[in-house]
Amino acid sequence: MATYGWRKDRSLEDWLYAEGHAFEFFQAVRLLESLHPERIPAGEGSDPSKIVVKFRGKTGLDFPPNEVEEVIPPEQEGDAVEMKVNIMSLAGALGPLPHTYTEVLLERLKHDDTALRDFLDIFNHRLISLLYRVRKTMHLGFDNKEPGNNAFHKYFLALMGLGTGGLKNRMQSPDKSLLYYTGLLALKPRSLAGLENITSHFFNIPVKGKSLTGRWYTLEEDQLTSIGIFGKNRSLGQNIVLGSKVWDQERSFRLVVGPLTFRQFEDFLPINPGFQHLCEITRFYTGDEFDFDVQLKLKSAEVPASRLSHRQGPRLGWTSWLRTRFFRNDDDQVVLSPNRIPSKAQPNHEN
Repeated sequence: MATYGWRKDRSLEDWLYAEGHAFEFFQAVRLLESLHPERIPAGEGSDPSKIVVKFRGKTGLDFPPNEVEEVIPPEQEGDAVEMKVNIMSLAGALGPLPHTYTEVLLERLKHDDTALRDFLDIFNHRLISLLYRVRKTMHLGFDNKEPGNNAFHKYFLALMGLGTGGLKNRMQSPDKSLLYYTGLLALKPRSLAGLENITSHFFNIPVKGKSLTGRWYTLEEDQLTSIGIFGKNRSLGQNIVLGSKVWDQERSFRLVVGPLTFRQFEDFLPINPGFQHLCEITRFYTGDEFDFDVQLKLKSAEVPASRLSHRQGPRLGWTSWLRTRFFRNDDDQVVLSPNRIPSKAQPNHEN
């Protein structure tokens, strides 16, 4: 194995044919599928002349030390690779048939009679192919398709809530960037702790959530109270409201982002894409049930002095500090609303 593993003049395919016993079964089959993508993968299709590998069970009564006994290259172009395996066989030491059948089979092979072996290998091939197919279906790493085109990609999108075409590619961040968080996005109900984990990992910055921050909500015209002959909403204890706004303590929360460096701080201003990505991911996670705002926390040592400049001057309310001395504590005065996202921003349709 070391000879083929270290020499540069030998291909991986040559190594597989020379020392097939050194490979695991699933590894060897996956390698053959990668080397011959034009042929039908193991366990799929119905044309035996186009399959990538033909499986045979090892015939013997000795205990097999390896999963793969031998990998035999095709005798002529267009033939399938032949693989003798130890992991499954009707006859042999690990097979379900009584040892008497194995002894009869070995006796016939001694006289060059392969009829019984070939007959049993019809079933061996099918059983081994199905074994590989089941393993391939249940394990992401065995799929040779591109990550964006395989079945697991579709499964994860469906679990996240993006299973249909009309729901995809609505955010600036590509949908595939959220696949890593499928476990959290699939949970119901969703929690503030889950949102903290997603945003902290996605942006690689500290993010903490504050629940029940509360805010004022403006009432619609038909909900306001007016008095007089033609008044409305004026029943005490039922629908009367003093003023045009109401306070709701439960419907909003706040994301505290930071402490940040000044460069990171600028990335999360509404004029830059970082803020839009954060708001889109948050809205996708929470839905329309809750409102939120974003509080940016800047490291005390990163707070700059305000200097007028036509290149990179301070922005009022965002980066304009009247600093006479260094800050002792991190600055957290900047609170931003998702409504500050520029309307000209367009979603990224590359997925």
